[in-house]
This record gives sequence, C-alpha cells and structure tokens, in this order.
Amino acid sequence: MQYKFVAAALLASIPFAAVAQSSVTIYGIADAAVAAENDGSNKVVKLNNGGRSASRLGFRGTEDLGGGLNALFNLESGIDLTTGQSSSTSTFFNRRAIVGLKGGFGTVTLGREYSPIDSLASPSDIMELSFAGGSLSAFGSARNRLTRRLDNSINYKTPSFNGLVGSLAYALGEQATGPSKDLLGLGVNYSNGKLFLGAAYQTSKRVAAGDDKEYAVGAGYNFGTFDVKANYLVSDPDGANIKFEQFNLGASVGLGSGRLYANLQQNKIESGAKGKGFAVAYAYPLSKRTSLYTSYATLRNNAIGQFGMESSGTKLAPAALGTDPSVFAVGVRHLF
Repeated sequence: MQYKFVAAALLASIPFAAVAQSSVTIYGIADAAVAAENDGSNKVVKLNNGGRSASRLGFRGTEDLGGGLNALFNLESGIDLTTGQSSSTSTFFNRRAIVGLKGGFGTVTLGREYSPIDSLASPSDIMELSFAGGSLSAFGSARNRLTRRLDNSINYKTPSFNGLVGSLAYALGEQATGPSKDLLGLGVNYSNGKLFLGAAYQTSKRVAAGDDKEYAVGAGYNFGTFDVKANYLVSDPDGANIKFEQFNLGASVGLGSGRLYANLQQNKIESGAKGKGFAVAYAYPLSKRTSLYTSYATLRNNAIGQFGMESSGTKLAPAALGTDPSVFAVGVRHLF
C-alpha cells in the first residue's frame, strides 16, 4: 500500500509541474454603440458593433522551455455583438492566429499575423485604430489600400535595442501558377519614453506586370496629459492613376476623468479624387475595464472622391461619388 501511495503521489505531481511552467489566458472585449449614420444620401440609426474596439474573444499562452526560450500562441476571433455571430463569414480566428518561439534572439511567429505597417499605424494614430475617422480606412482588400493582416506568414521581430525594434514578414501567396501573391514586409519602430517613430515598407506580387508597393511613416510624442500623433500611409500598386495616400494628424488631452481625441485626415488618389476628414471622440472610464464613449466623424469628398470611414467594428461608405458621409455614436466598452 505504501508503494502505491508514493507512486500515485508522483504521478499526480507531473501535471502540476507542467502547469507551473506554462500559462493560458482567456480574454476579450465587448463593445457596442448606438450610431446615427449618414452616407451622404440616406440617414439611419443603427446598433453598431465595435464603435471603439472590435468585439473579440481570444486565447493566448506561453510555455517556459528553459534557457530563456518560450513557446507562445495567440488565437483571436472577432465577434459581432449586435447578432452574436462571428464578425467574419469565412475565417473564425480572423483577427490573429499564430504560434511561435521567443528568446534572446527575438520573436518568430507563424500564421495569420499583423503586418509591419500595422505595427507602425497603431501607435501613430490618435484614434487608436479604433474610433471612426482614423487610419483604419487606409487598410482594405482593394489593390490600392494597405495590408493589415498577413495570412500564411513567417514573421520575425528583433529584441528591443534601447527602444529600437525591427520586423520582417514574408507571407506566402501559395499560388502554383501566375503571380505568386507573396508579400515581403520590413519595419522599424523606435519607442523610448515619450517619443515614438516608425517606418515600414511592404511589396507584393499580385499582378504579372509589376509589384504592388506599400509604405508608411509615423510619429508620436507625449507631453504629459497631451499627446500628438501623425502618420502618412501610401499604397502604390502597379498601374496608372491608382496610387492612394492618406495623412493623419491628431491630438488627445485628458479632460476631467476621461480623454478627448481629435483627428484631421487627408485622402487622395492619383486620379484626382480627394477627401478631407475630421473626427472627435471622448472616452470616460467607469472602471479599469468599463468605459463610455461618444464620437463624431465626417468626411468631405470632392466631385470624384468616394472615400469612406471605418471604426474598429463598422464601415461607412459614401452613397456615390462626391457624397459626404458622417456618423455620430454613443457606446460602451468592457474589457475582460
């Protein structure tokens, strides 16, 4: 009996030893807003998903492999809080799905990952790639928009060298014939105290004739309770008169217990289409996890402009060429 007791105790200790070296976290965001939308022709009041942050459910974890080496993973799925459905009809873990290793050499991840340009845009957008009227509208699936997430990607980030971090990404198009659709991305970000600076470049082979290029620069500075951020985002696909450019300049300041955000935006396409935007938002924390917010964004297109706006969970496109969209929203966000 004594031997059986000792054996049982040893077997029982094995799982607990493994647990002590690894961790898994379940997390998410629930965000919804009542919004009054105007596409320049029609007005509608809607319940929108993600007026500030895209609603999501995620799993992330690490395992200590010893010698400073760690395994890691992250699976994150977008949720449409207005219906309870997935925010994507084709991809369940549409936000991020990676596995990798991290150590003194840096971090290597494989899977669906954020691009080097996204890693620059997020810290240089005063609207936090969240509220309508910020940099999110520069990203998309059209050839003359920028790439935010990379499927089938191999990614590397260097360790931080006094705030300087480099990134390299290669996404496989997995095409047996025709243009490879491979994408190569490079980026470098510097973050040290109050200052942020970043630059990134991406190129892909989507058409037989030439390469589609994307590049961006961004900056930000914190003056205590006052922040200033700016970025310049460009998609320059092969072809005539389709180059897209977006410039954002914004500021935020503490106001009462909350924070006030404002952004100016310029969009243009090489063909002559232009759109100028303005956005303002205010977020008020009820606790560390829950906040109320309100936002307003508008965009003025020229006669051949058809630029829209995007929050983290909702897109608003203009009704036609030359029409001016706007949206006012009041919402609540909870982090868990």
